[in-house]
Amino acid sequence: MPELPEIEVSRLVLAPGLEGDTLLSCRVLPPGFYRNPSARELKRRAGRAIRRLSRRGKYLVIEMEGSPPLILHLGMSGRILLDGHGSHERFEIRTARHRVSICDPRRFGRVLSRLPKLGIEPIDPGFSARTLGNILRGRKAPVKALLMDQRLVAGLGNIYATEALFEAGIRPGRAGGRLSSKEIARLALSCARVLRRAIRLGGSTLVDEAFLDPLGRPGRAGGAVAVYGRAIGRCGHPLRLTRRLIAGRRATYCPACQR
Repeated sequence: MPELPEIEVSRLVLAPGLEGDTLLSCRVLPPGFYRNPSARELKRRAGRAIRRLSRRGKYLVIEMEGSPPLILHLGMSGRILLDGHGSHERFEIRTARHRVSICDPRRFGRVLSRLPKLGIEPIDPGFSARTLGNILRGRKAPVKALLMDQRLVAGLGNIYATEALFEAGIRPGRAGGRLSSKEIARLALSCARVLRRAIRLGGSTLVDEAFLDPLGRPGRAGGAVAVYGRAIGRCGHPLRLTRRLIAGRRATYCPACQR
């Protein structure tokens, strides 16, 4: 958290005001991020026009005229604030018309000039059952871990991988390479569907309110989850946790609906 939908919602809010604006300054605020960019690297972007805001997976990309992009990753608990001041501010961008800051209590956010290697997004037009089948083929790792590996599939994290597997009727601990063609087809469809639905609902704001959009508004997707963070699934059955850790944590699933 935040995952692809939360970054896309933030981009949609920010783009009308920032695209075409001029970046005046950007700086890390003390005590900074877990990974700080150098002040010299940030200073190179001063005076540059913001050409476009785009997104890749969980990364917000601020594309500049005549300069490398400014790439923001919100870590585990970060959010972006437009024209306001919030607690735990770690990074500030000032333009001719706006102030943008990243609030990040856990300090795992970071600023980059280059994107890491990322896989295909489930909402990409090229993502299909065949694409996902090629990704999973021969792999022994749990399917949930593979969905959350950003080098393979970009944008899914714990929330939406959990929801996609529930909608597809697949247990998170099953080996990715052991899924049938029908299961892969269902999973490819559910991955795209849960992400698009979450974008439409403004992202997921959970009880800790870690995510709010740049204008401070909560998203409604958290209220629509079927299994994530619940004891009883939307199906009415008690949920369970996997016995072993998957991607560093135990995974929630419905023993009645998921096979």
